[in-house]
Amino acid sequence: MEPSQAFDKDAWNAYARRATRRRVAGTILITIAVVLVLLYAGRVAWLFVMADEGDVPSASVVPLPAGAEILGTTEGCGSGGCTLNLTVRPPVGQSAEGLAAEMGTTPQLLVPGNTWNPRTVSVFATPSGGLLNISLDYSSDEWVP
Repeated sequence: MEPSQAFDKDAWNAYARRATRRRVAGTILITIAVVLVLLYAGRVAWLFVMADEGDVPSASVVPLPAGAEILGTTEGCGSGGCTLNLTVRPPVGQSAEGLAAEMGTTPQLLVPGNTWNPRTVSVFATPSGGLLNISLDYSSDEWVP
């Protein structure tokens, strides 16, 4: 038979303190994660529920190729929502129709949202002379031929 070891109260107290610190740290981390998830869910809900006709996407959503230049921007609003209209000059040696085809906006390009703003942006392009008029909005349905 082996002799029984004496109870080490200091070692037991140190173990208990470490376990308590781990539980407290875990609780704090879980609480922070839950708060962050709730804040993000609140932002997404706000974007979709509180969306109104005045919401307009940013011009940076448009995937312009190198050499293309935005000449002007205007906002227009109607009964279906607001639209950001861009006037774009194609790169040298490319037609407006060619730029629209390269961008994939013939007839419509749907740009998926990102983590911060998950709304999909509808992009339409219409050649006008040597320029390309691009319309961006959140409210258009997907184009069906």
